[in-house]
Amino acid sequence: MQEIIIDNEFKFLLPVLDEKAFADLEADVLENGIRDSLVLWEGILIDGYNRFNIAQKHGLPFNTVSMEFNSRDEVVIWIIRNQIARRNLTTFQLRYFRGLHYHADRRSQGSNNPHVQDLTKPQNEVLLNTAAKLAEKYNVSRSTIERDSKLADALIALGEVSPEAKLSILSGETKVTRSELDAMLVGSEENITEIAESIENGTFTERRAENAGTEDRTLESAFDKISNLIKRELDGLSKAYKPAELKAALRSHITALEGIYMQI
Repeated sequence: MQEIIIDNEFKFLLPVLDEKAFADLEADVLENGIRDSLVLWEGILIDGYNRFNIAQKHGLPFNTVSMEFNSRDEVVIWIIRNQIARRNLTTFQLRYFRGLHYHADRRSQGSNNPHVQDLTKPQNEVLLNTAAKLAEKYNVSRSTIERDSKLADALIALGEVSPEAKLSILSGETKVTRSELDAMLVGSEENITEIAESIENGTFTERRAENAGTEDRTLESAFDKISNLIKRELDGLSKAYKPAELKAALRSHITALEGIYMQI
């Protein structure tokens, strides 16, 4: 079997399948073999981790295809685009990947490297151009991309302390609020470590409930009710309107809500 290099940064960009999904994939592979080639970059696996794990487990043969990129950041962007295009991501996961895409684009443009950045443009202009370009690509506002980048920053900071805690949040097992993400972003290493430990031992949600004020809980409950109501209404309207019409109407209201958000 061909030797494959595993890179932890790339691996973490590929969400692990849950137990049932992995079992279904394993059953299909055992019956039909590994039909899709694993994708490599300089011998490093960048697509097909689950198929590779199944191949190792059962000693199955597989094919590989190599791709060429100029940098690790180009690989990261390729993986992110693949995940967004191919997987049924949660809203939180999508925001995280958009934030990672923003950071990778900035690095690939040299905005984090004073030796290669375009000195003819102010730094703020470079950042705004990056956010605007991704906003157009993902059909969201520029401010949404900027907030997504902060969400990614917070999870990166947490992941440096505890990859398990980061995965728990990304998988949806542990729910976090915007204020908790902000706390991770600006918190000390001791504070982030405390948050990570509470997520690992399962006390994070309990501690939040104990420390949260009634107003915070009321706000969370109110937003949950509004979200559920909107979803029910859209499910009903989907039978009468075309998807493009629904998306256009929804986008206009999202933009209005973002305007309100920026004024708070």
